[in-house]
Amino acid sequence: MGLLGSQEAEDFATSEESRFDWSLMISVVAIMLIGMLLIFSATTNGFGGESATAMVTKQLIFSTGGLILIGLFMLMDYRLIDRLAYLIYGANLLLLASVPFLGVTRLGARRWLNFGFLNFQPSETMKFATILALAKYFQEKSDMKSMGFRDLIIPGLIVAVPGLLTITQPDLGTGGHLMITGTTILLFVGIRSRVIWISLLLAIVSFPLAYQKLKPYQQDRIKTFIDPMADPQGQGYNALQSMIAVGSGQLSGKGFRKGTQTQLDFTPEHHTDFIFTVLAEEWGFVGCALLFGLYCFFFSRCIRIASLARDKFGSLVCVGIIGMLVSQVLINVSMVSGMFPIVGIPLPMLSYGGTSMLTVCLAIAIVQNIGYRRSIF
Repeated sequence: MGLLGSQEAEDFATSEESRFDWSLMISVVAIMLIGMLLIFSATTNGFGGESATAMVTKQLIFSTGGLILIGLFMLMDYRLIDRLAYLIYGANLLLLASVPFLGVTRLGARRWLNFGFLNFQPSETMKFATILALAKYFQEKSDMKSMGFRDLIIPGLIVAVPGLLTITQPDLGTGGHLMITGTTILLFVGIRSRVIWISLLLAIVSFPLAYQKLKPYQQDRIKTFIDPMADPQGQGYNALQSMIAVGSGQLSGKGFRKGTQTQLDFTPEHHTDFIFTVLAEEWGFVGCALLFGLYCFFFSRCIRIASLARDKFGSLVCVGIIGMLVSQVLINVSMVSGMFPIVGIPLPMLSYGGTSMLTVCLAIAIVQNIGYRRSIF
């Protein structure tokens, strides 16, 4: 029985809706289609020698592959993952730890392992592995409801070790996101308020020391976040152009393929990490509200599945995935709006990229599987 265990759960168990959440999938496909329109607009003038049509075709292939992955994943029982959770975590941690020694360096960072036919980034799959390990741990510790510092030692290490390994690659954005994802599960299980306040105080006090340990470009991003006008033609350029694009859309936007910041290439990476600037500039507040409405509906369906999952493991995995995706949306939108330092985190289901799309679809597949298996056993 899931977290509710009430008559509502009983009704859900016998309903057709519980077998496969089609409304959730409709919201997913709608977001994907919006993303393709934005990618087409963002790459109208070409990108890397490829036409906008070619870029959208690739994204369509990524999206179709992700939807097929969701369908294939429904053939298995997620409880198999329950039994393999620690093994999956250990294997991913081993791969992540091998990156400094065997990894491939790109753009000044060593984050990938070269397997010949693909470059694999262990930090991405480590997010899922951490969610699974935490869900498995707390499933076996049913007496934990309000954790103190001693109770947090093991789950804290499960989150902190891969997070710190990722940050040292260096990949501060992904490492921080991994820790946020893990912390979501810890907060959901329950942490004493005294522990939370002391932890926040320690984080504030230790920030100056942590800042000194950052790479120069990471320090520059924080400085730019605080005052982008300090170097408007240098370090602050991308942040300023991004904020101009977001604000210039006003209520209804400038129109499809009519955004000057996008079409004249003022904003950086406007088909990947900064794709929200294309939406805000061309579709305005109305378009942004539509996107947020779709995201909210999507997350509400995920929350429903989490609350009515057949076991604690399924509920906690759903919570972790929700935390991972919600924080990803908030960080990305805040980043391009000038409310958060710039980090390399794409917007789920919207940004261009095969790895990003397939990773999100894997998360959706797990959530759908948990909801589906709730009703057939």
